[in-house]
Amino acid sequence: MAIARPEFDLAIIGGGPAGASAAITAARLGARVALLEAGEFPRHKVCGEFVSAESLDILRDLLYGLQEEAQVLSAAPVIDSVRLLLDHAFTAAPVLPPGLSISRYDLDYLLWQAAQQAGVRARSSCDARSVEGNGPFEVDTSTDKVKASAVIVAAGRWSRFRPRIAVPRGPKWVGLKGHYRENASAHSTDLYFFDHGYCGVQPVSAGVVNACAMVRSNRATSLDEVFALQPALAERSRGWHQLVEPVTTAPLIYRTPEPVRGNLIFVGDAAAFIDPFVGDGISLALRTGQLAARELQPALKHSTTVTAAVANYQKEYERHFIPLITAASRIRLLVSWPKPAQFAVLKLLRIPGAMPYLIRRTRQAR
Repeated sequence: MAIARPEFDLAIIGGGPAGASAAITAARLGARVALLEAGEFPRHKVCGEFVSAESLDILRDLLYGLQEEAQVLSAAPVIDSVRLLLDHAFTAAPVLPPGLSISRYDLDYLLWQAAQQAGVRARSSCDARSVEGNGPFEVDTSTDKVKASAVIVAAGRWSRFRPRIAVPRGPKWVGLKGHYRENASAHSTDLYFFDHGYCGVQPVSAGVVNACAMVRSNRATSLDEVFALQPALAERSRGWHQLVEPVTTAPLIYRTPEPVRGNLIFVGDAAAFIDPFVGDGISLALRTGQLAARELQPALKHSTTVTAAVANYQKEYERHFIPLITAASRIRLLVSWPKPAQFAVLKLLRIPGAMPYLIRRTRQAR
């Protein structure tokens, strides 16, 4: 007896950069794709909003054909330097090649439109509640059941499809983000460090900066409180005018990367949460989404099994992305060190070539 073919070749849970990248790539390769997003677009997300150079070609390709693509990318501020600041002391380094600063409010919406243009069945307000099977799969959503030959999970670091972990007691790491009016901004990412946290500031459009902080909850729970923790940032922010209601996420917890579970593929933050201050979260989202779709293509064309395709994805993920995540986790210690130790590190980073070396360690070659 012939087995009925699922309605979709691929179901993707989560419509952010990782999910949209996977959806667009798979659809252009001929797959029938369902993209299931629990929320609505456009929306603000806690994010540094830096798109590093190694992923810009991918982003341009994903957005190709959209009328708004050229306008958004050409208007995006070019970020060609980074500064690390402790009190009023700082060190700086060029970002080569430069990246772009693009609001997630714009980026996610553009990628969603590009997915629809590619022929993806994109559904918002569609919360995926469970997944049954090991290939083919059945996804139970808030609106219906979706059957697919393969499933990619791009639902963020708190995906219900990952094992639950215990949240440590006591103060938690909190992420906060807001947009502010600033009359003149350098084309740099400025990282303001203080005890148990930091705040990154960079222009996101003409006259607008994005402030995105990671801080222990016993130090601050609002951006105004964050700004007061760092003298140079407090001085800079006095003239700012808030443009959007700040957004927050908590707790921020790091755990061992898990790109696959059974025959489910995980991409973006759902696979691993890279340290935000290295500025490569969007890049990893786009790249892992694209990789997952490409590795699944042979299985969707019935030239191999889903199990074999998932194994290939895990192998390539570990080869390309685990080294970057590991390097970032080692640099993370700087955030938790006492101030005298941070000043010592700042002095070392002034040695010619030191900061560019650290930047390279957290970037995948183009």
